[in-house]
Amino acid sequence: MEAKDVPPASAANLPTRLPRGEHLGYTMRGDVDQNPPGMSLFALLREDLRTHESLFAHGFVALAVNRFGNWRMRLPRLLRAPCTLVYRFLELCTLWLARIELPYIVKVGRRVRIWHSGGCVLGALYIGDDVQIRHNVTLGLAHHGAPLTSLPIIEERVLIGVGACVLGPITIGHDSVIAANAVVTQDVPPYSLVGGIPGRVLRKLEETERVTSVNVRGPSGRAAA
Repeated sequence: MEAKDVPPASAANLPTRLPRGEHLGYTMRGDVDQNPPGMSLFALLREDLRTHESLFAHGFVALAVNRFGNWRMRLPRLLRAPCTLVYRFLELCTLWLARIELPYIVKVGRRVRIWHSGGCVLGALYIGDDVQIRHNVTLGLAHHGAPLTSLPIIEERVLIGVGACVLGPITIGHDSVIAANAVVTQDVPPYSLVGGIPGRVLRKLEETERVTSVNVRGPSGRAAA
């Protein structure tokens, strides 16, 4: 997946129906560091490790490579060049060994967890904080050759079940659940349970069911605040 020119970005917290490529200030050009602001690369990796609970979790490895690919964009060109070679090698290793495709141009929030191993193609415009993704999930374009600005947006605290597909220029509203094997090609409002082929909103989640936040454990083993 290669970066292409897209319109300039606008501010955060805008309505969901935006021109593609203008969500949360993200242009998807791949020319700047799109890691969560205010945290060093080491701090992000440490949080991702606590989220995945294992250095050898495939999801942690894929996220670490994504974070590194973004971090190198803040370096001067001469220093960035060798890091780019390292990133390309690590990206291939992640694809072959972990079987997870998560290019650096995909903007990823904090405490994202990719459960279990493999089979994931995560081509989204944006993946929000506390999103949980099961194995064999596909996020991507609805049509071959469509521009990258028509990738889906996954808002905060969304849980995506095993084998689900989320395709096209759509937005999955925050605190929603995408059931296993659902194929979603239309916008989903917040707090929704979605299932079926094609995916449709089955009902609104009750407040007691909105438990999709990822509990990050601190060094002591207790859940961190």
